[in-house]
Amino acid sequence: MSGTTPPPGAARAPDAPRSPYAAALARMDLAPGPVPAGSRPAAARVPLTTQPGGVPLRPMSTGDVLDTALRVLRTAPGATLGAAVVVAAVALVVPVVVVAALTSLLGAALGDGLGDGSADSVARLLGSGTVLVVGQVVSLVGSAYLAGILAHVVHAAAVGELISLDEAWRRLRGRRWALLGLTLLIAAGYALLVGGYLVSVVLLAGTGSVGLTVLYCLLTGPLVVLLLLWTGVRLTGLALVVVALERAGVGRALGRALALTRRSFWRVLGTWLLAGLVSFVATLLLSAPFSIGAEVAPSAAGEAGEWIAVGLTALGSVAVGALVTPYLAAVVAVQYLDLRIRGEGYDVTLWTQADDRREGGRR
Repeated sequence: MSGTTPPPGAARAPDAPRSPYAAALARMDLAPGPVPAGSRPAAARVPLTTQPGGVPLRPMSTGDVLDTALRVLRTAPGATLGAAVVVAAVALVVPVVVVAALTSLLGAALGDGLGDGSADSVARLLGSGTVLVVGQVVSLVGSAYLAGILAHVVHAAAVGELISLDEAWRRLRGRRWALLGLTLLIAAGYALLVGGYLVSVVLLAGTGSVGLTVLYCLLTGPLVVLLLLWTGVRLTGLALVVVALERAGVGRALGRALALTRRSFWRVLGTWLLAGLVSFVATLLLSAPFSIGAEVAPSAAGEAGEWIAVGLTALGSVAVGALVTPYLAAVVAVQYLDLRIRGEGYDVTLWTQADDRREGGRR
C-alpha cells in the first residue's frame, strides 16, 4: 500500500487518490489521524492507513465530537455556513416582507374608520406579533432542513467526501416532507407540554393561594425541565438525523433515537450542554460588535443612524445564525455517528464505504 515498503518480489500497490476532504484538511495542516487498532475493515482490498476524512472512525470523546463538528464547518463552508446564511437571511427577510404587506393592507382598511394614528398603532401592534410568529416558523423550518443538510455533509466527511450544498440538498430528496413533519410534531409536542404546565400554574394561581402556587412550581418545575431534557436527548435530538441518513419515517426515527441513546443519556446530554455553552459564548462575542454599533449609530449619524442601527442588528442576527446554528447541527450529526460506532460497529461500514469510494475513483 502507499507509504509502506512491499516485501521483495511483491508488486507495489498503486498510490490511492487522496480524497477532497483529506486535501482540504492538508491545506489547513490538519492531516487525518492514524487508523485506530481494531477499526480497520477486515476484508479491505487495499486497506486505508489514514482516516479518510475529518471524522474519527472510532468511539469519540466529548472533545472529539466538538472538535470534529468545528472541523467539518471549516473544511466544507459552502455546504454548512452557506446553508445557514440562506436560512438566517430568509428568516430575517420573510417576516419583514409580510409585515410590510400587512401594515399596508391594515392601514388602507382601518384608515377610514380610525384616525391615522390609531390605524398606524393597530398595524404596528399586529405587525410586531407577525414578525415573532413568522420569524419563528421560518427559523423552525429552516433549522429542520439545515439539520438534514449537515447530517449528509458530516456523513460524507466520514468517508472522505467533500460535498457541495447542492449535492447535500439533492441527497435530501424524498426526505424533505418527513423532516418538516417531524419538526412540526416536535414543536407541537413541546408547545403542548410547556403550555399545559403554564396553564396549570395560572389556574392554581387563580385560586388565590400564593404559597401553594410557589410550592407547586418548586416541586414540579424541575420535573418539567428534566422531562424536556430527557425527551430532547432520547427522542427529538437525533431523530432528524435519522430521517435524513436512514430515510426513516417519523415513527421509526423516534424509535431509532431511543435505541441509539439507550445507554448513553448522560454522555450525550453532557456533550450537548457543553456545545450549548460554547455556542452561547460565541453568540455573545459575535453579536457584541453589532450591538455596540447599533447603540452608537443613532447618536453618531443622526437620522441615518436609525437605519444603520437596523442594518447592524440584522447583520448581527444573520452572522450569529450562520455560525452558531450549523455548529450545533454538526455536533448532533457527529454524535449520531459516534453512537452508531459505539453500539453497532458502524466504523467498519464507514471504512468499507470509504474504501469502495477510493476503489471507484481508481477505475
